[in-house]
Amino acid sequence: MDLIALLSDATANPFLFFPLLFTYSVLVAIILPFPIELALIFVENPTYMVVTAIVIGLGKMVGAWAIFFLGLKVEDNIRRWSAKYKIVDKIVKFSIWFVDKTGYVGLFILLSIPFMTDTVPIYIYALFNEEGKLMKRNYFLLTNFAAGIVRGLIFILLWNAGIRLI
Repeated sequence: MDLIALLSDATANPFLFFPLLFTYSVLVAIILPFPIELALIFVENPTYMVVTAIVIGLGKMVGAWAIFFLGLKVEDNIRRWSAKYKIVDKIVKFSIWFVDKTGYVGLFILLSIPFMTDTVPIYIYALFNEEGKLMKRNYFLLTNFAAGIVRGLIFILLWNAGIRLI
């Protein structure tokens, strides 16, 4: 049985659904290239909508926490590669500039867009953070949390209003 079918079947049992949704949200933030919205099309209960959005936000925050620390660990390696290869250097410099110019607002907007991949923006903002100077960990995590809630609510409200994005 695949994860989406499991989430669909679990919506009737909040003690199963929310832990699965949390795990799925963490995995979407870290490694899965799937949008979180695939897990949301089954949510119809208004109480579930709010709790679902909060659980998504928490999952994204936990995933972002892991990526943030990974970014601090691999930043030196990225700098070494960029010193060796001009194209990598240009990409790194552009990415650092992008993170610096857009900051928390840019991250929030990107992560709030339904169907936007979470993995890529989180990695970009974590890996090109100039030794943790451009984005502070707690604000980075709060931004991920808030964007997860907003994105979940946007999708659920549109879906339940009859606007089918998938």
